[in-house]
Order: sequence, then C-alpha cells, then structure tokens
Amino acid sequence: MELIIETLESLIYIYEEVFWLKECFTTIKSLLVFLFVWWIVRLEYRAELILYLGTLIGVLCVFLGDIGYWSDNDVLKLIAPTSLFLLMYNKNKDSDSLLFIFLIPYFITSYEFYRSFQYVAMSLLSHILIISCIIIAKENIYVSLIISSVIGILINYIGNNYPPGTNDILINPAFITLAVKGLELYTKNYRYTDFLKSFWITLLCFAYFGSWAFHYAKPVCPIYKR
Repeated sequence: MELIIETLESLIYIYEEVFWLKECFTTIKSLLVFLFVWWIVRLEYRAELILYLGTLIGVLCVFLGDIGYWSDNDVLKLIAPTSLFLLMYNKNKDSDSLLFIFLIPYFITSYEFYRSFQYVAMSLLSHILIISCIIIAKENIYVSLIISSVIGILINYIGNNYPPGTNDILINPAFITLAVKGLELYTKNYRYTDFLKSFWITLLCFAYFGSWAFHYAKPVCPIYKR
C-alpha cells in the first residue's frame, strides 16, 4: 500500500513539474472532450448531454482551479474547441441553441462573482470595455484579430500571474460570447458571428500555444511570476 501511495505521489509530482508532459496530457483531454461533443451532436438528446458537459466543466474549473491543478489556460483548452465547433455547427439551424446550452451553465458555475463587490465592479467595467471594442471592431477582420489577440495574451498573462479564477472575473470568454450573441439577436447584425469565429480561432491558438510561449519567456521576462 505504501508503495502504491509513493508511486502515485511520484506521478503527480512528475505531472506538475514536467511542463511538456502536463501540456500534452491536457491537450489529449481537450481533444477527447471535443470528440465527445462531435459525437453527441449527432444524437437526439444532444442538448441534454451538452448541458451536463458545460455544467461539469464549470464545476471542475472552480474546484480543480482553486487547488492549482488546472490553470486558466487548461480550462481554455477544454472550452475553446467545443465553443468554436458549436459556433460553426449549423445542422437544423440549432447552432446558437447548442452554443447557449453549453456556455450558460459553464459561465454560471465558473463565474465566482461572490468573491467581493470590488471583483464584480471590475468585471462589469472590463467586460463593458471589451464589448464596446467589439461593437466598434466587428466590421473589420484585422481589428477583430488584434482585439482577439490582445484578449488571448491577457488571458495567458493573468492566468500565470494571478490567483485561479481571476480570468473568469475579468475576461470571461463565455460571457463575452453570450453578450455578443445577445447583441446579434437584438440588432440582427450577423457580423457579430464573424467576429466570434475569429475570436475563438484566436483563443484556440493561444490555448494550445500560449502556455509554451509564456513558459519559454519566463527566463527572460521579469514580469512573468511563475
């Protein structure tokens, strides 16, 4: 029994300390989640399964994030491929409903608004600023990519320098997507969907490559804390 415990502790230590191993394992988990979603959208009860999946990821995001097992970038690896897929999925014209079903429970369970009033105020201000920029930039693909890239950089930077869950308060991709989709439904301007596609494609790139970039920037970048 003692040997088993020591072996498990050694495996956990290797997982936490060997960067490339942790990244590869997280990427595999991300691909498995994506393949699961790709499979269940073909089922009759896909909405219920996607609802459960979004809720489960949100709960795990809070629990595993608070104990330091998942980073914000790890969570982004899980939700970015699925969000982009559901955004582009258009079978029976229920793409928006599936996207909402996935993101709303994830957002509700992962958004730690109860931290303090200060966090809520900062969250409102930051998201109002981001959405205002999106309203201005949605007509221009290049400006949209710049804004998406800035958000991706900030998500990686905040995730590596501040307590778990800070990103969900200040820059929550799920909330941004839901708000922008709401604007699209209200204004009937489908350029918002074009922005969201470039937004999630950019976040997908940062999810898979951002950790590597920040990891190798660590020795030469004094503002990087981890």
